[in-house]
Amino acid sequence: MVAIKQDSELMTNYVSANPIPAGERFAVFRDADGEPGVFALSEDLYLYLVMVIDGKADKVDFGNTSGIVPEGVKVQAFAVVQAPDSTLDICIATPGTGETSTFTLLHNITLAELKGSIPSSKVMRGSNFPSVHHIFMTNKSTDTKRTMPLAMVAFKRPDRIVDTEDLRFVQFGTSATLLGKWDLATNPKKILDVSLGTCALGDGAFVLYQGFTGASHIQFKFFTGSTMVVEPHCPAGATCISSYVDPNSHQSILLVGGQNVTAFKAKEYCSPKGTGTPIETGDLVGSIKDLQVSQSGETLRFWYTTEADAVHYYTTKSTSLSNGKVTPILPEGQGGRISSMISLNSADKHAGSPALVSSLLSVDENGNLTLLQQDSASQLWQKYPFWHASTENVIELRGYMLRMHAVANNDNESSLIPGCWLRVSSSGVVRCIVNGRHASLSPVPQWHQTDAKGVLNIMLQNDDATCHQFAADLFRAAKPGSPETSLKNPILDPSRKMIKKLDGVKTADDVAQLRKPDGTRLVPNASHDDLKAAADSISTLVDQAHKFHEGTQQQFSSFRFFSLGDLVDDLEGAWNWVEEKLKDAVKWGCDFIEDVGGRVWAFIIKIGDEVFKFALKTVSSIVKAITWVFKKLGALLQDIIDFFGYLFGWNDILDTADSISAGFNVALDYGQELLDKSELKIDSWLEDLRQIIKAQLPGLQNNTYDGSQEALKDLKPATTSQSTDDVSDEDEVKSGVAYNWSTYYFTYGGGTTNAYLHDDDSQTPDSPEKLILKLWDDVQSEVETIVKLGGNLAKDLLDFFISGKYNIQSLVGKISADLVDSMIDSLKILGDILFKALSLGISITRNVANRTIDIPVLGWLWKHVIAGGRSLSLLGLCSLVLAIPTTVLYKATKKVAPPTLKGRLTKDSFHEYVSGTAGDDLTKDVFNFGLASASSLELVYGEFETIALLADGAFEGTGLEAIPIGPVAALMNVVSSASLTFETVGGFLSWPVEGPYGAAMIQANSFDMGKFAKYSKWGLTVTNFAANAVVKVVGKAKKSEQPAIKRWKGSVAAVISVPMLCVALTGDINDSIEAKKKTAVIVNHFIEAFLKFGKQWGFAVSSWNNEVENEIMYIALAVKQVCTYGRYGFQIADFIVEHV
Repeated sequence: MVAIKQDSELMTNYVSANPIPAGERFAVFRDADGEPGVFALSEDLYLYLVMVIDGKADKVDFGNTSGIVPEGVKVQAFAVVQAPDSTLDICIATPGTGETSTFTLLHNITLAELKGSIPSSKVMRGSNFPSVHHIFMTNKSTDTKRTMPLAMVAFKRPDRIVDTEDLRFVQFGTSATLLGKWDLATNPKKILDVSLGTCALGDGAFVLYQGFTGASHIQFKFFTGSTMVVEPHCPAGATCISSYVDPNSHQSILLVGGQNVTAFKAKEYCSPKGTGTPIETGDLVGSIKDLQVSQSGETLRFWYTTEADAVHYYTTKSTSLSNGKVTPILPEGQGGRISSMISLNSADKHAGSPALVSSLLSVDENGNLTLLQQDSASQLWQKYPFWHASTENVIELRGYMLRMHAVANNDNESSLIPGCWLRVSSSGVVRCIVNGRHASLSPVPQWHQTDAKGVLNIMLQNDDATCHQFAADLFRAAKPGSPETSLKNPILDPSRKMIKKLDGVKTADDVAQLRKPDGTRLVPNASHDDLKAAADSISTLVDQAHKFHEGTQQQFSSFRFFSLGDLVDDLEGAWNWVEEKLKDAVKWGCDFIEDVGGRVWAFIIKIGDEVFKFALKTVSSIVKAITWVFKKLGALLQDIIDFFGYLFGWNDILDTADSISAGFNVALDYGQELLDKSELKIDSWLEDLRQIIKAQLPGLQNNTYDGSQEALKDLKPATTSQSTDDVSDEDEVKSGVAYNWSTYYFTYGGGTTNAYLHDDDSQTPDSPEKLILKLWDDVQSEVETIVKLGGNLAKDLLDFFISGKYNIQSLVGKISADLVDSMIDSLKILGDILFKALSLGISITRNVANRTIDIPVLGWLWKHVIAGGRSLSLLGLCSLVLAIPTTVLYKATKKVAPPTLKGRLTKDSFHEYVSGTAGDDLTKDVFNFGLASASSLELVYGEFETIALLADGAFEGTGLEAIPIGPVAALMNVVSSASLTFETVGGFLSWPVEGPYGAAMIQANSFDMGKFAKYSKWGLTVTNFAANAVVKVVGKAKKSEQPAIKRWKGSVAAVISVPMLCVALTGDINDSIEAKKKTAVIVNHFIEAFLKFGKQWGFAVSSWNNEVENEIMYIALAVKQVCTYGRYGFQIADFIVEHV
């Protein structure tokens, strides 16, 4: 059965995005996935649309892209309403001639139509309107036979001498016109607010206006049925109005906001004596300046902004308006402007689910939009930054990154993993980015596609240490029509790591002694009383969390869902407010309260005279309380993340990146020196290789490779201890968020879509590249021969890797002397071009590695966080993406940063190292560094190879189209150039060394099979470098299509795979005989050679577009991925076994 390996980290993440200014006005609507979309009128009066399109949050000039507003023309006013079927009506006013406006209605616009030019059949225009100041619009039609919205415009009357506003209805026919028979029965100085009303006498409009005396008035004027105009008594200080339809009487209830909220029934607003009834909310806010209503049956929510720019909401029943509950959500100064609330019942998207999601946009202290979202499962309000995608700016997110990795438990399942689908749910609704695509996870399970490794990377979008719980309960393969399989996995609960760090905190001194990774105290200035209260609270909260953890191996079907009608007592919504008001808290702690189910623990906070009691019914509420405690003690969110979360230590990573760059440079320098001094005889070496491999082949086929069979069963590395600690260390590291962080950000942080290498395309007429190009044409027939041979062998070899019978001896048994001859013969034919490319490749590699590269996120991170303003070169990028997992591995296993090689590693000192004459310190440091970096290279280079395989759409139709791909030519220039860099680093890491240290060491005085095997293995590895140099030359000069490039690289991989397997196993057997290494390391090396062969063949067959069947290509990719994943796991184990 497929298993899911899971990890989570609280950390600082990065999104390539820009915040969205609120501008002059904004309006919110629901997109096709129930997520908020926004229309925003900017300060320079352009109408922008922000919505998620194909998984990416885009911002477009809607007026222009829709074809409605000519380029350069400003928008005076707009309004948007959304019908129950999700279609939109959009009104736009633009300047006409003189003091007039052009009025446009876009009617019944589908969400798909928002993305392009609006069909002319859905556009109605009106000209020569008086200059429009504001548009009011609702879904209610002025004509019951049509579906047109009710639209009203406010403007200054051009025929009035006195400065006065007027309000008129807009009627729609073949065009938009002002309804001449209807206007206000007064001359208002200013129209304050408008709302629609309906009652037994007809339909009309409520208008709150200010007269010339400064007093406010309410007018209800009918536009159907009665011609009566009524002005009921206006409550003192009225500033805003809203209305809803009573579900029992089916008549509108008018709500007037001012010093409080006053409700008018139909009999009251239809009478000039009507005074309304004040609603006793119990909220002493002084004055209300904005009021909105959301309704679900009899359950109502009144949203209002106070005079101090705080936002509260009042939840009640239409049958008893004064018996409700006030919940403050935004404190003073943060709610000056809010949108209407959109509520999505999840049943709108997922049949049978009663969960409800409420979304509200507000404006932060910087004038940018912020999203507040609450779901009825957790009842918590989450705050999210609201943004659109960018290639230059980066937004930091201080929250959680989750990783779910589907892995095969046996060989038969390995082909099911790439691009598989997982059905994922969470204990509450949370906005996130799943493998680079905007999405929401919720208690309603949803299918999400993994990447080619079978991984879901889930980045939560909120700045918060609080987190829900998550689970994957179903699996299906990428191939369309694949069956669904149940998964038996524990719930992923990110709070476990957080709670673990607080185990043992019992006293005030325990709290005071909590320290961040830099050694500073988490809470340096708290009073003893606060520390004591914190210790008492934390002890209780941790105990409660452990009880939840012990009982949450269930799936989410057991979680209770709530409908809006359940939310009368939704005090959980006040968490955001009490976090902002924590300085005003006078008493706080844990205690029992009476709940529906009996006595439960609660976290209780007293602010002023108000007491807030938060029942600790979920892990999310417990973690909310813990973070509140630390914030109360003076810790900032960044302090909390520093203490509880994962810190990379960018200074250490920069040092490691510089060390990798140093290794890259010395490999080129030393390699060039060897080429200059040596006369390489490729043909004679290959003939020697042929004879020795054929001589050794019977022994290789008869060897049992002791210990490997057991380790191959579950791809579990051998260790030197019976304890499982080493294995768990290896497994934990390679499946962890941190170790895979850099590959995630290349693939989903803009590397595959927006990376651009500033390469030099110029060539001189006499350049050495000309010879490479001639030789390229000459070897194409041999490439055809290799592909044909490989195609015949492909199914048999690949079946071996997915048959469930991993066995090294059986694999070697498939290698015949004739196959060895065929591979060596092909290598001899390719030898000329590869040898020429080897020499040329050093200068090409050095040149391209120093070129500047533009890449979102990683480039910004390098410049602004890591390298102090240094521009990012290709070498810097490759070194960075390798340095992150290398540093993570070192710190996870040795508890220290990797050794620094910059300044110590030169061409001369490297010569001393490989010749076995360097000092012990340098030798040990280079060897250790190489062991750790080798697994990182396997991980990162494997990711780049996979991108190269998928970039040209060769796997289209197989279900593997999820990785975002930008312009292919620019992407492949980056990938091919990076491949040269990785091959160079690989040459440095695998350079044969003579001396007493470790796995690759051999004795200088013993010419034996081991020495020849190791140098031959390294020579075959360097062949890949030459093959990539050929790609760089040919790709630039011939503009060769990606399939031709892939065929070449796949063919080279295929022909070197057989001799490389044989010489690798020969060298390992020699080490075993001479007892030069630990037994566990030798066993692991047997398997690494086996997996290397599988990876090479998987890569080769995946590269042969149109040469093999799609199904075989898909299986080949699966084999490549499984072997790559297994191989760097064994390399991690090598490092652990040798040095921990």
